[in-house]
Amino acid sequence: MSTVSNVDEFVIRRATSRDIPVLARLRREFTLEDGPISSPREDFDAAFASIVSTGLGEGRWTVWVAEHEGEIVAHAFVGLIDKIPRPLPTSSRWLGYLTNMYTKPAFRSRGLGGRVLEAAKEWAKDDDVELLVVWPSDESVSFYRRHGFVGEREPLVWLNPSASE
Repeated sequence: MSTVSNVDEFVIRRATSRDIPVLARLRREFTLEDGPISSPREDFDAAFASIVSTGLGEGRWTVWVAEHEGEIVAHAFVGLIDKIPRPLPTSSRWLGYLTNMYTKPAFRSRGLGGRVLEAAKEWAKDDDVELLVVWPSDESVSFYRRHGFVGEREPLVWLNPSASE
């Protein structure tokens, strides 16, 4: 793989069902960054594929990926929770649960994670998601705050400035 110096060399897009095996592999890599697992889940790939493919198909999950030279090197998952309707003109969705935000180590500190997160936020604005909520690791709190998430304690929240009340 070539050295990448420009964040513009990446393609940011929504994931499709064809990406699920790679996303499962990256989820495993992300988990193993903290060290080996003593008893790995034997059905992980099948469970991951089932939840993610169903979620993508039903529109319950949206996954943003960053590609470099055709390889997915970063991603962010947003799960949607429907808002209970009111007899007022309000948004149809209340909450986006941001999770599984990951950038491969070789591609970190280049603004790539920020671009993936900004794509998710733009989508949330366009899709009338009222807020995104994230439970960050201690190391990622400043990252989310730089991207407009607020809160003194977990979770951190991003409020959609264009969502109707």
